[in-house]
Amino acid sequence: MNGQDIPFLNGYPLKLIVPGYFGTYWVKHLSTIEVIDHAFEGHDAWFMTTAYRVPDNDCFCVAPGTAAAKTRPISTLPVRSFITSVLAGGTLPAGRTVELKGIAFDKGAGIRAVDVSVDGGRTWREATLGNDLGRYSFREWRLPVNFVKKGRAILVVRASNREGEVQPLTADWNPGGYRRHAVESTVVTIV
Repeated sequence: MNGQDIPFLNGYPLKLIVPGYFGTYWVKHLSTIEVIDHAFEGHDAWFMTTAYRVPDNDCFCVAPGTAAAKTRPISTLPVRSFITSVLAGGTLPAGRTVELKGIAFDKGAGIRAVDVSVDGGRTWREATLGNDLGRYSFREWRLPVNFVKKGRAILVVRASNREGEVQPLTADWNPGGYRRHAVESTVVTIV
């Protein structure tokens, strides 16, 4: 890692990363491997059968306070995006062009578009995507913005992938809170 042996707490001597999937099933340290001809039923099997599960439906969600009739293990990453060039509570200049930047990613289908709003989601502009570095890479995006009015601005960004999945404006609810990928707001002050 970074030209050095992987540290023990990061999985020394070997680390396997499965692109596009949540890391909840990743065992950190192995001392032995045993091949069996049936489903494992030991302690760690509990996580696969009772925890780290989402409702088994298209939105992986149920109404708040309810339980799903059927569940499945969480697996692939949902489409998600972030603003990385501005901190919440930060300030930006009025009357000058500022380039907003960030990243987007998904389960490997590929990012199709990133839209940015500087007015809390009332209007949207399509950002310019950076190079596509492969199915599981972060996709950079950028958008030049000129803030005319001084005061509070609510920046939001949403991504969509090549399969048509769009980052939702509000979070879908499930008992474990898994796969939360709703659009997030970054409040800044324009001075």
